[in-house]
Amino acid sequence: MSAQRRSAVKRDREAAAVPAPGVSAEPTQAPRNGSQAAVRPVAPAAPTAAARASPRPPMPPTPRSLKPGVAPERSGLSGAFAQRTDGLRNSYRDTVAELKKVNWPDRETTRNLTIVVIAVSIVLGLLLGGIDFVLQSLFEILP
Repeated sequence: MSAQRRSAVKRDREAAAVPAPGVSAEPTQAPRNGSQAAVRPVAPAAPTAAARASPRPPMPPTPRSLKPGVAPERSGLSGAFAQRTDGLRNSYRDTVAELKKVNWPDRETTRNLTIVVIAVSIVLGLLLGGIDFVLQSLFEILP
């Protein structure tokens, strides 16, 4: 939840806790006829801090050069080179961050999967070699 939304929710909660102007939250003495307690009107209270606080005006947009992860704009040949190197640095940092998130397999899993890949490669090599041998023999027999 954004900071603006949190502060708006907090203001709403505080405003809900304050009774409406002109109405007391305290009941008067209970009437003798057994009905529910009446609510007496009172003078409006001074506005609370939440009621006095007006919403802040929106923040001006942050210049592109001050945003995190965005290279500042530069001019000229050295500026283009600097932007290119900044882009490469950002790519490198992003790559390192993503590699840290990878769930690497343990040694036993790596060994087992390597054996599977080698076995499948050998079987496919023998299968394709056998098909090639059969087709080559078939073409040599035909005139």
